[in-house]
Amino acid sequence: MKLYYLVLLLLFSANCIAQELRVKESNSDFSTAQNVNALVVEIPYVSQDFIEGKVKKLFKGFGKYKESKKEHVAMMAELKDFGELPFNAYAKSYISKNEVVSVHFGFDLGGAYLNSREHPEKFKVMNKIIEEFASKAVKSWVEEIVREENKRLNGLEKEYKDLIKRKENLEKEIINFEKKIADNKNAIKENSESQSVKKNEIEKQKKQVELVEKQLKSLR
Repeated sequence: MKLYYLVLLLLFSANCIAQELRVKESNSDFSTAQNVNALVVEIPYVSQDFIEGKVKKLFKGFGKYKESKKEHVAMMAELKDFGELPFNAYAKSYISKNEVVSVHFGFDLGGAYLNSREHPEKFKVMNKIIEEFASKAVKSWVEEIVREENKRLNGLEKEYKDLIKRKENLEKEIINFEKKIADNKNAIKENSESQSVKKNEIEKQKKQVELVEKQLKSLR
């Protein structure tokens, strides 16, 4: 399945990917507030579990992190470009029918949730952070797939080399066996000849024994 997503990714140009990773505004529900403004980004190709890990890492960089009921929270978060006042950040991920993961980010600035109309400068900052987050997530996902595919390739290449080595060993064994068979055939031939010679020697010796026995009897 990962390889399938990788193939799809390669079919799109960089501009298409960038367009898909654009942040949009929408109303969302979080544990502390419902139907509030949120920054939403759809991240194609990746799995929801993978994105969950990336959101967790992002929020740990914001402030005091906690997770409850699949909602990521960063309390009293601080960003240099946001000014001195801390904020609370919330995030939830969803997966659509076409298996595209979307992440909904909510930023409680203290009485109001971040939106482009009331907080244009802060919105621009967070918009950039989320787009970079999504872009890096896709890149990291592809890199992971490449690592896994390379690992599989290396495994197949090792198996192939093992097969070649096994074939070479078998061929060597055959050569050794053939040489051994040839040597054994020669040894059998020599043995047969030796048996024939030895049999003749035995016959001669039998006659010699008989002759000696006759001579012994004649002396009695």
